[in-house]
Amino acid sequence: MMRLPRTGAPCLLLIALLISGCSSFHGNFLVRLLSPKPFEISLWVQAEGANKTLDSAEKVKALVKRARSAGVTDIYAQVYRSGRAWFPTKLADDSPSKRAGQDPLALLLDLASRGEEFERPIKVHAWINAFALARNKKAPIIRELGTEAVLKDQYGRSLLEYPLSGKPAWAKGFGLGTPGIFLDPGNPAVRKRIIDVAADLVKKYPRLAGIHLDFIRYPYALPISPGSSFSSRLDFGYNEASVARFAQETRKTAPRAGSGVKRADAAAWDAWRRAQVSEAVRGVYETTRGLRGQVIVSAAVLSWAERAYLSAFQDWRGWLEGGFLDKAVVMNYTRDIHLAAQISRSALAARRVETPNPSAPKVVIGLGAYLFTKNPASVWREWRAARDAGADGVALFSYDQMVGNDAMWKFPVR
Repeated sequence: MMRLPRTGAPCLLLIALLISGCSSFHGNFLVRLLSPKPFEISLWVQAEGANKTLDSAEKVKALVKRARSAGVTDIYAQVYRSGRAWFPTKLADDSPSKRAGQDPLALLLDLASRGEEFERPIKVHAWINAFALARNKKAPIIRELGTEAVLKDQYGRSLLEYPLSGKPAWAKGFGLGTPGIFLDPGNPAVRKRIIDVAADLVKKYPRLAGIHLDFIRYPYALPISPGSSFSSRLDFGYNEASVARFAQETRKTAPRAGSGVKRADAAAWDAWRRAQVSEAVRGVYETTRGLRGQVIVSAAVLSWAERAYLSAFQDWRGWLEGGFLDKAVVMNYTRDIHLAAQISRSALAARRVETPNPSAPKVVIGLGAYLFTKNPASVWREWRAARDAGADGVALFSYDQMVGNDAMWKFPVR
């Protein structure tokens, strides 16, 4: 086999000659070689999306084959959702892990780790839906921890009482941004379960590149209003045990519906809830890093950092700054190309773009590929804008909408 020179202009010249003389040589390989820094190209792969990829060994094989041919570097595979698991575990309902006839995560890792000539192995991250249970009222965690594990609003109503779509009649013009059941981040047992799931994955799968946290926040109401001092908003976290812990730790009172709102109390209540989410992320990071030092902890985060901070109590910029999040994957889902570019530029301000440290926290821009299945050129424009803004990569949501659509795989060469 011909050996390429390791450095210098001769290497670049030889690569150019190889490209010009071999039409089958993949262009994305050249991009990665000549790029001044590694650029992630990743896919979110849903467990219960339209394709149900992890339910079939053949679909898992097709995923890896297509991803490798397109130059994908990372896969975020959804293996824990709604209290169900696509890997063998005692921490959830793991019946989905048997649908493929074998452990689907083990199969995915086996196939993705096989680097072919001129190609690197694909990194696989275990995607965990942390505090969201979607519509699963029978999730094992509710049965084991009780209904107090589920969030209550400021009226004392549990999300178990909410309709699973639409908005409740008592919401006074507000509705959940993501309808469904959310667990209480202020419940230590809930946080421990998320940490335990992440640890279980890292222990069982040595080739797993990382843990990817999703729905690592409180739910927010639409229209969005920042902070609990806005008393008319729909607000969450008012479980008796959590409110009592807050009062004990801060000597302040959580502002319930119908009561007067003291600004100092409201600010402290918001900060306390924000700290509960941050403790979950820190717990996952410290626990998994303690098990294996090279584990990458990433999170899918809301696109506007200020909205995330004020309305969902998701301080993802603080997680990057605090050193307990390796990578923020910003969910930049919009058909407005100009807005997408603005969001990318704003997100990249969360860390110094020019930092040369390869271990510095990364910011990857997640793009809504599902919005552009009939017009892929527009999502590629958003891709280029993210790269121009200094992003460390792009993630496409989701693989399910790309299956069978060849146009969705013609990634930009820059």
